[in-house]
Parts: sequence; structure tokens; C-alpha cells
Amino acid sequence: MKASRILICVLSFLTGAGILLQWILVWSGRFPVTESVPGFRNYFLSFVAADLWLTIAAFLTGIFVLLKDPRALLFGVALGSAMVFFGLYSLLYDLNTGLLFSFAAGELFGKAVTLYNILVGFLFMFLSWKDK
Repeated sequence: MKASRILICVLSFLTGAGILLQWILVWSGRFPVTESVPGFRNYFLSFVAADLWLTIAAFLTGIFVLLKDPRALLFGVALGSAMVFFGLYSLLYDLNTGLLFSFAAGELFGKAVTLYNILVGFLFMFLSWKDK
């Protein structure tokens, strides 16, 4: 298997598992969602359905890459596009609310997730299309 396909496979499973872990921690109370700006808790909890789609697309991308199924292209591009959308949306939300300039530990984690979504999202789209 080519190195780029291995990278797509590993990152897609890590992405899906990371999203699942995040929501398990949120719903179990181990990752409290604080009201850092008015409405933030509602904003954050509104992403359950979108994150479910990201998780499904991530696992299907990894599975189809392992199976050498051509549908890996479709799900890899869909996953990457959704991640870039989410990352850019989060970036502008942080800019508009002033959270972009907050360097509290929780906000640094959020910034890392935003950066991961943008960079890895573009990587998924590029590598998925390149490996078609």
C-alpha cells in the first residue's frame, strides 16, 4: 500500500476515534463544556449531528482504503471537505467572539482542533483525489 494511502487510513481512523472520544467525554461529564462566551455551550452542543457525519465519513474512508474500494475517494473528499468547513467556521466564530485571542488551556485545545481540521481536511481532499 502506498504511503499516502496508509496516511489517509491512519488519519481517518484517528479522526473518527477522536471525535467519538470527545463526545463520550462530553456526555460522561469528563469534558465539561463551559460558557466561555454567551451561547458557547449551545453552539458546541449543536455539533452532535455534524460530528456524527464526520465520524461516519472518517471510518468509511479508512475502511474503503483498506479494502481498496474506489468509494474511498468519495468519502475521503467528503470527510476533508466537512473538516475544512468545520475548521473555517470555528476559526471565524472564534474571531467574531474574541475567543481567537484567548489563550486559556481549553481554548488552546480548541485552536489545535481547528487547525487540525483545516490542515488535515485539505490533506484528505488532496491525497484522496491524488490516489484515485
